[in-house]
Amino acid sequence: MFRTRTVFEQDKYKILKARSHDAPILSALTKGDWSERVAVSARRVNDNPNQIADDLRRGGGLVLMRHNVAVAALSYVPARDGSWELRRLGVTRSFSGRGFTTLLLTTLEDLARRANVKSIRIPVDSYSPQHKAYFERLGYSIDSERTFSTIFSGAVQPIRMRKLIV
Repeated sequence: MFRTRTVFEQDKYKILKARSHDAPILSALTKGDWSERVAVSARRVNDNPNQIADDLRRGGGLVLMRHNVAVAALSYVPARDGSWELRRLGVTRSFSGRGFTTLLLTTLEDLARRANVKSIRIPVDSYSPQHKAYFERLGYSIDSERTFSTIFSGAVQPIRMRKLIV
């Protein structure tokens, strides 16, 4: 049975399920203008399309297309606790502030709900209160019991934010 990869479509844009061959697009978008909104460890800076393709196969991703040009994307992987963990999130600067990030996250939440996933978690840089506030407006809260660890001494530890999917 043929399954479309279009998840959402409206007027001039659509959201597609990302496939492993979309990894270079996710790499370019998430290393770009919006990458500072989620924690970027040295691992993320060194991300390459092969690592991203592996994450897409393990979990999934979404690509937002406007007039057939990729302008925003995210990827996620399943976590040990059964939640989905956002790995990458990116929006081009020229499309920032138009609600595309919120649309991607809302679409991800809908997919999680359909897959019976109970929560989505996001690493957020602890030195970035405006990004923390953005995710709080979307219903995410600090998972007080957890921070993300890095292998780099002296690195700022991102906080884990979580949203329960009901």
